[in-house]
Amino acid sequence: MPKPPPPPPFYRFANVLVGFVLRRFFGLRVHGLEHVPASGAFVLGANHISSWDPPVVGVALPREVHFMAKKELFESWLIGRISRGLRAFPVDRDANDIGAIKEALRRIQQGHAVGVFFEGTRNRGLDEGVHQGAAFLAQRAGVPLLPTAIWREGRAFHVAFGKPLVPEGKGRDEMTDLTHRLTAQVRELLP
Repeated sequence: MPKPPPPPPFYRFANVLVGFVLRRFFGLRVHGLEHVPASGAFVLGANHISSWDPPVVGVALPREVHFMAKKELFESWLIGRISRGLRAFPVDRDANDIGAIKEALRRIQQGHAVGVFFEGTRNRGLDEGVHQGAAFLAQRAGVPLLPTAIWREGRAFHVAFGKPLVPEGKGRDEMTDLTHRLTAQVRELLP
């Protein structure tokens, strides 16, 4: 798998700026950095509690991450340009978006980390709405799946990375099992 090129200048600038704001004014705390693969592609599977989650995880992760983002963000010219500059790409959450899946797999093949909010939308709990997209991508590409938990304590944001999960097998049952392991590990990471 090739080593991806460095992030573009806009991504680096936004990461530094948002990182300063999150650390200075929102007390960002990051746990489990030792579990983040130093190189090579992986899929990041995270819970989703607020619209702050992509920049919070992007700042917490010491590597560039390409998020799948709801297609509605790309309908606005300005927000769409900013999202693309931050390496996000659109996904239609209401359909089997084959184009988004192909794009995610292409980016994984290029050695990038691809981020997926496995609940599909903002959600305060892990009991409903869990999708198998993160597990599917990791299984299909044969890359690790990094469990990621996001929560807030007062103003402070917390991000915790768990031990990467290795996909086992290629069938539907194995994908379901990988999704269960992902949600269980994220649940354990949450306070």
